[in-house]
Amino acid sequence: MKELITTPDDLAAVAARLLNAEAVAVDTEFFWERTYYPVLGLVQLATADDSWLVDAVAVRDLRALGPVLAAPSVTKLLHDAHQDLTILARATGATPQTVFDTRVAAGFAGFSSTSSLQALLRGALGIELTKAETRSDWLRRPLSESQLRYAAEDVIHLIPLRTALLARCVGDMPRAWMSEELARLENAALYSDRDPRSMYQRVKGGARLDARSLAVLREVAAWREEQARQRDRPREYILTDTLLVALAEARPRDRVALAALPGFPRRMPGRVMDELLAVVACGLTLPEEACPQPTGFRLEEKRALKASSDRLLARIRIACDVHGIDPALVASRADVENYLRAQQKGRGAEHLLGQGWRAQLLA
Repeated sequence: MKELITTPDDLAAVAARLLNAEAVAVDTEFFWERTYYPVLGLVQLATADDSWLVDAVAVRDLRALGPVLAAPSVTKLLHDAHQDLTILARATGATPQTVFDTRVAAGFAGFSSTSSLQALLRGALGIELTKAETRSDWLRRPLSESQLRYAAEDVIHLIPLRTALLARCVGDMPRAWMSEELARLENAALYSDRDPRSMYQRVKGGARLDARSLAVLREVAAWREEQARQRDRPREYILTDTLLVALAEARPRDRVALAALPGFPRRMPGRVMDELLAVVACGLTLPEEACPQPTGFRLEEKRALKASSDRLLARIRIACDVHGIDPALVASRADVENYLRAQQKGRGAEHLLGQGWRAQLLA
């Protein structure tokens, strides 16, 4: 049975009931095209006996779910949990505790850790999900019966799926490792906005820049991030990655040079242009030692790094075969390369591969 929740009182009643549950399956449906933050349309909840669909368009204040999300005694079951939990943490003001991510657990239970819920249910329980409403508009009302059925199916199977995955995760060591990995989802930092001054590292085309240009890129990328959050607009709506890199390379010092950049918005207010020029100037006046350093490598260094990463990836595959773990859960090639670079600097123990169950696996 599924029940549509459309009032704050009904939500409070459901939340009070869920606080007494051993496990609650959770999922969200949202719209994310014209805003910085996703706009919630629906929150799906289920126990072993019942399911509820919370209409987040009708019930704007979801803080009643915060105590459930934060309750250590209630296991929250999700598939590929991070994005849903980030949305819910922001909507409820609560940090998730006691999370069971079926995607993560699948990697310790003989399945791929990158499986979709549809593929995992098919492989673990023989259940075939219909995905007819994948591209639905979850903000338009009324919701159709097909949408409601689709949304409910994303949670009602998670409780038996957890049972099946735990049954397939044999051995004390893999079980302990799975618990350790799932506990990482209780870190509040995972659900907070990133440091704006780190966002330059995600700008496409920034890797080719020199240290001074990277300093400018760091400042303008941080400015864009703060603007996007304040205005709740996508980053590219504020300034594109291509334009950020052009700014970092050209380093304009006045409005004329700024407006001459290819692709620069024609109607940008003068006040905003001056603000952006001040940000560029900040990057230009930083001391050399405060500039970010390029991460590029010479060809021979890249070859040596690839050979070392190939060897370590092979070690990971062998160790994972012994314990029945999906190697993709341990590390990607990029993770391995970053770990090797950290080792070269004597900081390998600070990297994820040098800590916890991953270090134990490799040892």
